[in-house]
Amino acid sequence: MYREGDGDLAPDLVTDELAARSATPALLHSPSLARMPRSSPFRLLRTLLDSICICAVLVLGGLGHGIRSSAPLVDWLAPAASLATFVGVWFLMANRLGLDMFPVRRNRRRLVRRVTETWAMTWGVGGLLSVSIFGQAHLDVWTVLGAGLALLAGYRLALAATPLGLQDSRPRTLVVGACSSARSLSLGEGAQEGMAFVGFVPFPGEDATTMSHLPRLAATTEDLRSAVTEHRIDLALVSPSDRTVTGDIRRVFRSCDELGLGVQYFPSFLDLQHLRVGLTWRDARLGLSMNSPANHAFGLLVKRVIDLVGATAGLLALLPVFIACALAVKLTSKGPVFYRQVRVGRNGETFACLKFRTMHDGAHDQQEKLRAASTQDGPAFKIPHDPRITAVGRVLRKFSLDELPQLLNVLLGDMSLVGPRPPIPTEVEKYTWWQRRRISVKPGLTCVWQVWGRNRVSFKRWVEMDLFYIDNWSLWLDLKLIAHTVRGVLRGTGM
Repeated sequence: MYREGDGDLAPDLVTDELAARSATPALLHSPSLARMPRSSPFRLLRTLLDSICICAVLVLGGLGHGIRSSAPLVDWLAPAASLATFVGVWFLMANRLGLDMFPVRRNRRRLVRRVTETWAMTWGVGGLLSVSIFGQAHLDVWTVLGAGLALLAGYRLALAATPLGLQDSRPRTLVVGACSSARSLSLGEGAQEGMAFVGFVPFPGEDATTMSHLPRLAATTEDLRSAVTEHRIDLALVSPSDRTVTGDIRRVFRSCDELGLGVQYFPSFLDLQHLRVGLTWRDARLGLSMNSPANHAFGLLVKRVIDLVGATAGLLALLPVFIACALAVKLTSKGPVFYRQVRVGRNGETFACLKFRTMHDGAHDQQEKLRAASTQDGPAFKIPHDPRITAVGRVLRKFSLDELPQLLNVLLGDMSLVGPRPPIPTEVEKYTWWQRRRISVKPGLTCVWQVWGRNRVSFKRWVEMDLFYIDNWSLWLDLKLIAHTVRGVLRGTGM
């Protein structure tokens, strides 16, 4: 269950574990069985079918081979012990891995995976004991493995498609909370398939009209106990609003614990798509670990190799253009050929970004005077027909030739060929909390905004494009952006 190295639970395993703990036995909708635990008849049937399947698989694999039906009872003891071992280990591992504790219809692949894990453990332990202790040398363990997986997974998938299978997978669910998050949890086809929503109970101060699609079972969470008992609730989905007091949430957890009620908690502060959430323990304290999905180390290594090869090849291939641009800048206006500007790189580290100078010397000091004329909202600064730009600089900008020296920044490791454009420190100081994530990766020569946005989108949309790149990064995406950038340069869409 634990992710190696940091003591955290892997996110997908956390989801499985929470589902296994919270999806407690539910009740049948049938009036004749209203007072009977809904899972009892179904579990009895499933237990019987599991045992029959395991028995059939072992017989197919050669269990008891060579023993005649008229043989004395003692000859059947070893095969019976093997069968009992397989069945016992199967139910033990099924309970440990939570095989039956999630709605099958919502994730059939997870069912097959759980059956595979459970049967593999059963096959390993049962097969070892049968062959080494019970003397079942004729047992073909590989036939048992394959046939067991096919039969157990096949019949469970078929059973899940029946009305009985659907009933078993839908616990009677109470939503605790009345906010947009609680509403989204209980609406939609997927939610209705997985759970039978009985009603909701709001926290104090919440607007109950938000949950108009469900009946209100109690005035507030102070009456939660009576609502759970009266309506025979199996599972509570707790989703408080931002205004909910922490003490009220804790009292709900305590009440559910005392009632033996399964709980799933969906706090609104976790409504951030880029975060990966898991469980962590520190000094015996349980907590949540939240981090952005990390890119694979091998992919980053390949990305760096592409940067080195691409920057080197670009400098060599464009050396005549490089020299021509440098001469044009030097001969047409006073000042240095290159313009060095402090930019913000990965994780807020600054570096000297190189460009061909496209403005008159000292033009940067005039920027604040022209701020009112900027057509770019937010902290970024862009104005059409900027009077500070030289005639040669306007041509260089049109075809993005002023960015060529940044190939040297790529070689030095300050930048990448593809990544969000590096901002200046004064812009970063004005970023909101969510916009700062665009500097969590190495900046680049080109990115999604450079290809499809440029000067046509707002700053907010610009940042959203950068965050899209960060969250969906792949080497294939980098190659596509490089190809589109070349096309954009030839079209002369720069400003």
